[in-house]
Amino acid sequence: MKIGIGLVYLIVIYNKMNNDTKRRMGLGYKELLSRAALMTETVRLIAYARYYKSLQINGLYYVHQVDGSNAIAICGPDHKTHHESTTFLLSQLHDKKCQIKTVEGHARNLKKFLDFLMFWLLEDEMESIHHVPVKSGGTYPLEVILLGFADYLRCIPNGYKPFSELKGSNHSIQWSMLKSIPLNKYAMAEGKVVPAVRNDHNQLRKVDWCEYSPGALAPILYTACAYLEFLRERTKRYVNLPIEQIPRKEIRESYSLISGTAGSRIRIVFDVENLAHDSGTAGPSGGKGRQGTPIDRSEVISEAEANSFFTFLNPYEDAQDLLLFTILRYFGLRPGEAANIQIDESSVPTNLEMYHSSREALVLSLLGNIKFIQEKGLHGNWVIHTGWKTKASQREVPLINHKAIDPYSGAEIHFPTQDQFTDILYWALVQRSDLMSHNHGKDHGFLFVSSSNNSRGKPLSEKGVYSKFNKLVNKLWVNSQNSIDLRSYYPHTFRHLFATSLCLRYRRPIEEISKWLGHSSVTITQNSYIHWIPETNTEIEKGEVAHMSKLYKEQADISERAMLSRGEEV
Repeated sequence: MKIGIGLVYLIVIYNKMNNDTKRRMGLGYKELLSRAALMTETVRLIAYARYYKSLQINGLYYVHQVDGSNAIAICGPDHKTHHESTTFLLSQLHDKKCQIKTVEGHARNLKKFLDFLMFWLLEDEMESIHHVPVKSGGTYPLEVILLGFADYLRCIPNGYKPFSELKGSNHSIQWSMLKSIPLNKYAMAEGKVVPAVRNDHNQLRKVDWCEYSPGALAPILYTACAYLEFLRERTKRYVNLPIEQIPRKEIRESYSLISGTAGSRIRIVFDVENLAHDSGTAGPSGGKGRQGTPIDRSEVISEAEANSFFTFLNPYEDAQDLLLFTILRYFGLRPGEAANIQIDESSVPTNLEMYHSSREALVLSLLGNIKFIQEKGLHGNWVIHTGWKTKASQREVPLINHKAIDPYSGAEIHFPTQDQFTDILYWALVQRSDLMSHNHGKDHGFLFVSSSNNSRGKPLSEKGVYSKFNKLVNKLWVNSQNSIDLRSYYPHTFRHLFATSLCLRYRRPIEEISKWLGHSSVTITQNSYIHWIPETNTEIEKGEVAHMSKLYKEQADISERAMLSRGEEV
């Protein structure tokens, strides 16, 4: 797609439009177009970054949802419901029968798109955007908007939480309190700070500004495209929206009325991968295209902080929470993966009041995503089978038995023993049984259940994991008289602690860590954790980047030689 030439032509056409049409179009689109037409990608991004830094705003859009329900809406900075976007979400929920978790994802994506439209005053202008003439082969106005949105995503931080220092678990409404646009460090530096990662040959390579992975960018663009299509089909205001300007592609699907495998049909879908590619970022190419970006040290909870959090949990009253965060910390699961763990309810001991016999029965007979794998002799391990739909994420993670010396405090640290984990699991199942008694009906099989009043006994969602963590760290902050503050962390921090502990303290091979994390390549694991450096060096070179790079390379070479010696394909 000849984007640069097409955009320059659009500016010429725009300047020749009559004043009446210009008034209808306003100046927002023209401002966007002037920056989108910049031929050099770096210059274009710098121009966007400077524009976003210069804007003074009165808040951003935010997603409002009632916990434990399907009630969801998008509100503007003035706290009024944004009707078009909220109706779009409800149509996904009721007309398209999407799960609430999918709709929540659309809401988060759409909030970003509405922010972008607000910055450029485009929401009103889109009513008349079909008046803009387009030369054959040129870039369409809706393409300009979507490409500009993709560049905006490259400038904002991933996982940003406004006013994270404020007490309270719900940060949604706090988006409306912002007075400036949150930008990532590369946009704030206007290109003076260049992100870089190491490639497979341990060489530094310049990477994109974007903090989102390539696979995460396309779904956000898809939501924006689907929303524009909804506006044209379901509203009078945007009945003339030229939705045909959005690039599309054909995909062939196999189907059968019975088995779903016979025959084929053609389906037309938005070509969001092409949009992502045209903006300068690769589309979703799975693990092969991903390189990983270094994890900032501020995102990794320390052993001491994690111990403070776990000490705060009551092993009986908080049994489900203790098991949940034990799995995040010592198995390295993602919060959503942990929430999705299921058990075969028929394999759970019926008489949980019998402590010793029930614990023994769990080891011998518990089935589902979590079970005890007996090895030869008396040894065995608790193993969790987890993962999403991607092949790489499907994995079995064992509870490993390790002891080490903390390089910071000199204290001995270790993972829970198999027997200790059995005890944690037992008390969590006891509490689960009590919570499930409030859920009249068939056992849904999920290990973790909600304890909130309006959803007691129902499966715990990924959002519920975050809510639990936020409530606990806020409570810890109060109970410690403001001496232990973990409120800037997310549940995902335990996964980072798992990875960095295995690497630096237990010296596990990087290939092994990558497999347990469910990464699609060792490169992602290496680039994500290579810059995690200890605060003090208790051993020569320990924790230095050069030392870690050497360690990774040595481990990779050893594994490669071992695989070649067995005649396996590398």
